[in-house]
Amino acid sequence: MIEWFRRADPNRPFLIWEGRTWSYRDARAEVERRMATAPLLSMPTLTPASVFDVLAGVASGGVTVVGPDPETTAPYQADLVVFTSGTSGPPKGVRLTRSNLEAAARASVEHLGHGPGDVWLLAMPLHHVGGLSIVIRQAYSGGAVLLQPGFEAERFAAAMRGGATMVSVVPTMLRRLLGMGPFHGLRAVLVGGGPIPDGLLEDAAAIGLPVLPTYGMTETFGQVATLRPGSPLEREAHPLPGIELRIEGDGRIAVRGDQVSPGYVGEPDRTDPWFVTSDLGAIEADGALRVIGRADAVIVTGGENVNPEQVEAVLREHEGVVDACVVGVDDDEWGQVVVGVFEGGAEAANVLRWAAERMPAHMVPKRLERMERIPRGAIGKADRQAVARSVLSEGD
Repeated sequence: MIEWFRRADPNRPFLIWEGRTWSYRDARAEVERRMATAPLLSMPTLTPASVFDVLAGVASGGVTVVGPDPETTAPYQADLVVFTSGTSGPPKGVRLTRSNLEAAARASVEHLGHGPGDVWLLAMPLHHVGGLSIVIRQAYSGGAVLLQPGFEAERFAAAMRGGATMVSVVPTMLRRLLGMGPFHGLRAVLVGGGPIPDGLLEDAAAIGLPVLPTYGMTETFGQVATLRPGSPLEREAHPLPGIELRIEGDGRIAVRGDQVSPGYVGEPDRTDPWFVTSDLGAIEADGALRVIGRADAVIVTGGENVNPEQVEAVLREHEGVVDACVVGVDDDEWGQVVVGVFEGGAEAANVLRWAAERMPAHMVPKRLERMERIPRGAIGKADRQAVARSVLSEGD
């Protein structure tokens, strides 16, 4: 059994699910029962059984693989393997040790100040660190998990109004929740997992939500930088205790700390303690991190670099655009061209004319299509690969 899971008050609630509550005593019994047969490979669902299976796998001393690849049978140097989202490239199995998990949980507790009295609302998938990290950090801190079988806005909002103190959402979730308040009793609403549209944080703060932009990844088992609670609302995030950040010469964010994974499945441990991400960023004078966009999503068209997230931000300002996703597709003349899709009631031609008045010509999409719903991954990120396939098929 994991020491930090054993030390929690046995009478306090650990897991709350559809009217039933498991205390820490109950939860430990469930985990111990599963430890002997803890699965090597699982694709967990948002159910109590999956929560206990994941904890049993980590506690057993074996390896629990959480993800979509049934062929992943090679020897591991890890306690947990979680796959990256695959929205901007092939999913990769990230090897995580128990020390990584403990460091991530400890940093969260120190930075956000949550503890045994807190209830963290969980509706993010358990095959992604966005969901898994909530389970681990609550088990580490002695707090409770309020589990829901997926994100349904009205049910999620009801939990935010009645019992939850901590919440993690992606921007698309937050946007849908804004009209469902008032919300009282929340201590922190972490917003991450993708670009945050201009004005969204301000709209959330205006109705009393204590929103904290956060930045993290599978390779660090979640957050490495989050706006400090009580700080003036801004789009920057402060590094967690034990985390060092720097910006490489090409603008990419690099991370060092005990919660950084030793490497990927099928690869040796990395020798450089600095993990260089695929995200572009800047570090402000006070040490806060500002995330600019994805380095691997940059579109090079006619020799010009285009950050698709900047184009998307402009498109979202159009009153008839709810959301947008921009990608680059190969072109014989330009190398790549900017194309995009959007959700909303506007006419594509009108949006393009409007965009041409607000950004340089090389940033304006050469083609823009309206979609009923933009393809998204498990936690709500726009799936750029799926969008690229869609626009390519439309162009055939």
